[in-house]
Amino acid sequence: MTVQAQPGMQPSVESALKNDVRSGRFTHALLLSGQKGLGKKTLARQLAKGLLCTGNPAERPCGLCASCRRFESGTHANLLAPVRKPSDKSIKIDAIRDILKALSMHGLERGARVVLLENAEMLLPPAQNCLLKTLEEADGDTYFILTTDSERSILPTILSRCRIERMQPWPDERMADELRKAGFPGEKIRELIAVSDGSIGQALSIAQNAAYWDARDAVVKGLLSVSSPADVPAALSRFKEKKDDAGIYLDIAEQELSAFLQAVAAGAPPASYPSPAWRHAALPGLRRMLAAVFTARRMRASNVNWQAALEQLLQTIVEETSAWQP
Repeated sequence: MTVQAQPGMQPSVESALKNDVRSGRFTHALLLSGQKGLGKKTLARQLAKGLLCTGNPAERPCGLCASCRRFESGTHANLLAPVRKPSDKSIKIDAIRDILKALSMHGLERGARVVLLENAEMLLPPAQNCLLKTLEEADGDTYFILTTDSERSILPTILSRCRIERMQPWPDERMADELRKAGFPGEKIRELIAVSDGSIGQALSIAQNAAYWDARDAVVKGLLSVSSPADVPAALSRFKEKKDDAGIYLDIAEQELSAFLQAVAAGAPPASYPSPAWRHAALPGLRRMLAAVFTARRMRASNVNWQAALEQLLQTIVEETSAWQP
């Protein structure tokens, strides 16, 4: 399936910030923070487009004026962003100096100027420090819009100069609506919601990732389905040589257990079961399994052999599913 939908925006945050754009009350420096895939970049670009729009103030961005058209074509002289290659792992001080130099020149168009700093966590500390004075002393027509997946990577001195909007995970209903528009059937929508942590971008990415679904199938059918000591050797054989993918398997196991636990707690039958014993799953056992996944992750972080961590996890799964046998 080719997914056409793009991550959207959160209504409350979007409405408040767009109202500020249209009323002329937009802050001089905004930081949009939150996990990957919540629509931060989409919202940041809409706000930048609105600030540069020369159409009806009540409808900005209008999408029709010459300024909006230049924005869409990437040729608006008053939209500034660091120049970097896709392979670059950081935004260096020289890129910020180039932006500040451009701001000091008179060759820009009339009207507002917007500096768009996506993935601000990629700014090296010297680059962030280079921004400080301009952030503090920016003139009334200059705006900085930053986005980040990792607010902890932003210096406190930068944070103190920004209005911070922390975007929240999408509710299930909104996720379902967006995925339905993208053409996904009901069963796939439920699966994507369960594994995407309220991130529409992550849901759309996972939907097209065949490797993820193969790994999920392996976890459900080969790890969570063990129900007796006799099943353990086959599971060990299947996973013990895949230590490089251990983090992915543990993440999927956590997602599956969390979703199953929530369904049982809500009294709602899960869509499917790793094995027949899971039809009688009890909350205490599910919580112990989830704790065992966390323990396995800590063991790996402490350089404990993957096979040893896997054996301990499998032992817990067997103990709990054995107790659920009718």
